[in-house]
Amino acid sequence: RDVSCLSMRTALLLLLVAAPSLCQEAARGVPPPKKMAPKVTSFAKAKKAEGLFETMGFGAVRRMAERQAQEPGHAHMFNGFRLAGDFLHLASLVFLLIQFHTAKSQAGISLKTQELYLVVFLARYMDIFWNFMSLYNTVMKLLFIGTTVYIIYMMRKPLKQTATMEPNGLRICGALIAGSLVLALIYNDRYPGGGFYNGFAEIAWTFSIYLEAVAIVPQMEVLGRAKIVKNLTANYLFALGAYRVFYLLNYGYRFAVDPISSRELTIKAFSAVIQTALYARFFMMYLESKQKNLGADVVLNPKGIV
Repeated sequence: RDVSCLSMRTALLLLLVAAPSLCQEAARGVPPPKKMAPKVTSFAKAKKAEGLFETMGFGAVRRMAERQAQEPGHAHMFNGFRLAGDFLHLASLVFLLIQFHTAKSQAGISLKTQELYLVVFLARYMDIFWNFMSLYNTVMKLLFIGTTVYIIYMMRKPLKQTATMEPNGLRICGALIAGSLVLALIYNDRYPGGGFYNGFAEIAWTFSIYLEAVAIVPQMEVLGRAKIVKNLTANYLFALGAYRVFYLLNYGYRFAVDPISSRELTIKAFSAVIQTALYARFFMMYLESKQKNLGADVVLNPKGIV
């Protein structure tokens, strides 16, 4: 036992003496270890997105977009084109609600268009409670669905007496929904082997993209019978159309920096072009009327806009 203890003490002593020289040799022969980037978890990404709601300034939104655009998979989610489109979309809803609460009237607004938008949002955001992407994304989805439900409630209940007649509304809506569904079944971004749920979700998403492109048709049919569009209604329609213009730019940006499938790009770009084209004449009349007075109503041509 004494011999073994002596051997252990001798070994420890030799190790202590040799350790400095061994470390120096290792330092000369082995490159320093690379610093590993900390793994970014979904929780960390969500925490970053919370910065959006810490302030109401758009500068904070832009800075958050720049940070998240540098992360893999986020370039398509947070960029200036998408943010501008989202806030123009929200602005259009705000203009509409201001009109409802100040004028106490829904004159000139199509109920059928609002109901079509609700179908669009429900089909597109059916995964809202189990497919978390970011806090920003989830809040926007809830805002669009909740605000559209409230708008439809206002038009069907408190403001029902001021409704604009839509004699062809049901027929137009039926044709638009049926056509969008058939087109979604024929041309979608579903990939083989994705399973039933993924296939259904892709078809529902594609259906929502096609339907949104033409959801404004009942509203244009209402404008076709008008000669003048009130200021708030005109601002609502302009912001709604401008939102799609910026989303069209967003699709091109996403394809360039974070490539998506050619089918997905075709579906989105085709739909955005169709929707923007439906607004083209109204855009020209809106800008012409606003050149002299920003608060002026929009004067349409004698035959209406359509």
